[in-house]
Amino acid sequence: MVWTINYVDDITNDGSYEYVSFIRSQQKQAKFSISGRAFTYEDLKEFKVPTVYDRSSLRIPDVPLLPKYKAVYKFQPLGIVIGKDRYDAFDKVEEIEINCDPFEGSIYEEVPDNIIYRESNGGKAGFENEFTLRVDFNRSAPYSMEPRVVAVKNQGDQLIIHLSTQIPTVVKMLISEMLEIPQNRISIVVPNVGGGFGLKQDVNYEELSVIALAYKLGKNLKWVETRTENVMTSQARDQVHELKVGYRKCGKLEYVEDKITYDAGAYLLPFTGISPLFVTLGTMKSLYDFQFYYNAIVKVSNKPPQGAYRGFGRPEAMLVMERVMDEIARRTKISPIEVRKLNIKEKLDGDVGDVEGVIDRLSKKYDELKRIYGKGIGVSFYVQYAAPNSEIMVKHEKSLIPGYECVRARLDLDGWIIIETTLTNQGQRMDNSIRKLVSKELGYDKIKVELAKTNINGYGVWASRSMLTAGNAAILAVRKLKEIARKIDEDLNWEKIAKIMRQEPWKLKELTVEECYETPEFVGTISGQIMVVSKDELGNIKPLYTYVIADVGITGDDKVVKGQLIGGALQAISGSFLESVEDELEYSIATAVEAPKFELELLHTPSNTPTGVRGVGENSISGGYASFINAINDLGLECNKVPCRLSK
Repeated sequence: MVWTINYVDDITNDGSYEYVSFIRSQQKQAKFSISGRAFTYEDLKEFKVPTVYDRSSLRIPDVPLLPKYKAVYKFQPLGIVIGKDRYDAFDKVEEIEINCDPFEGSIYEEVPDNIIYRESNGGKAGFENEFTLRVDFNRSAPYSMEPRVVAVKNQGDQLIIHLSTQIPTVVKMLISEMLEIPQNRISIVVPNVGGGFGLKQDVNYEELSVIALAYKLGKNLKWVETRTENVMTSQARDQVHELKVGYRKCGKLEYVEDKITYDAGAYLLPFTGISPLFVTLGTMKSLYDFQFYYNAIVKVSNKPPQGAYRGFGRPEAMLVMERVMDEIARRTKISPIEVRKLNIKEKLDGDVGDVEGVIDRLSKKYDELKRIYGKGIGVSFYVQYAAPNSEIMVKHEKSLIPGYECVRARLDLDGWIIIETTLTNQGQRMDNSIRKLVSKELGYDKIKVELAKTNINGYGVWASRSMLTAGNAAILAVRKLKEIARKIDEDLNWEKIAKIMRQEPWKLKELTVEECYETPEFVGTISGQIMVVSKDELGNIKPLYTYVIADVGITGDDKVVKGQLIGGALQAISGSFLESVEDELEYSIATAVEAPKFELELLHTPSNTPTGVRGVGENSISGGYASFINAINDLGLECNKVPCRLSK
């Protein structure tokens, strides 16, 4: 059998849509005017951009879908044209005349210093042994296989939106608020998503503009983002950490004082807000025992809005802390592994797995690689927490998005158990993993998992939450389904029960259960990585070998988990020395040519959840930058920034 994989552009390529293209600024900051047939600020000014985060502590003004007269970053959309196809739309952009007058000054008059948020918890006086360190984590692009695609169709009073997104229910809520129409008039249709990596965890201003314009005009409109638009406007990371570190000669870390600058870009996206900063702050003390003092500021700048990228603030924190560990090891001449062992918390927060098992295996592998390679060896040791619950999301992060996920399990008339969830498929085969867990629970193979449902309470794919929330909810649902079904047939013959539903409906009309789940405590995955790199005679850094160990708990599919870990590690390698948005059209990512040899080791300590699973989606990318940068420094080269580009 040949399986056809359909994406948004495939199933909306039927000639029933007109195409949208954006008129974009070529200046970082300029006052502008547009001459020609285009839709501009005046056409969309009545639509307010909704958000899911608390704005009360932020000094940022409301930002319209399209700017009125001032562009504030290069490639910002200024207007929209509509063509009969993509190429016609591109041609019509060329017909538009833009008059620009570049100027300098604050991004917004309401924020003259460009600082929209501050948070601090005090500071620390000097210590006997102290050093300073600056770590720069610059911007990169998530660079998914499929850029953004949205197709909007007006059908009666219904708005049918085909969208490449990780969060169909959240998008539905945001669009309902923006258009001021009930959610029951909006249908979000998500086929396969050609990669997300956090890029599609949000909905950007371009997508919202297309939806608003289609609704206002009553037209069927479609926008397919180009790769150039994708790299130039969909960006993430961008933190600077200026550190003062106090330590003892025995290798014990006493305190870290951190001045953090978070560059949000020109404005905030509806879902992401500044949440990556909060995740960074929460991750800094996740593993090691020390006093943490910080002074964090968030600034707006002439860059595209910072969005989500796989890891979502974790890689930044792990890079900082693992550089600190290695710097202490260098100064005290103690093994990097021993320094880490010395500083681990006596008891980690939440449920993280076998800490001793992971650090012992990491230590043995480190010693082995030291004997083989001698230098160019970098370590990272970390815990990746996943699936924040509603208390964390709503109470602490002030989000309107809770942490639970609901799943519906039903028996259909053909004897199939159908599992319905809001999760979407970005290539990680979570539907297959959930199917395997449910099949094992029931001892029954006729299981089908249906993704991207929007008639269930749930909030999509982010924070490595899919298996921890929807996977566990699915198991709880089918367990309850079993309880009900056993009253009908003690042997739990699902085919027989389905036959009763068909032939004796007065006995049983339907068999459906809906269950919700969120983790009562943080569930983490204790993990480690070792990277080996070399430098050739031309000064080029070459990744040679990567070792990843993670206590992943019970898995739906070990092969899928290993694929996730390899993919995330390669993304971190790519981001560590290749990817920079400053390259613009020459932006490059690692391919199989740059990939090192991978070795993976999985531990399977069950989590304290119904299925025993742990989150892994953001695991290896979160620790991968740190092991790579540490490996470069182990060569005797000084580099404390991402991407690390050495002068030859």
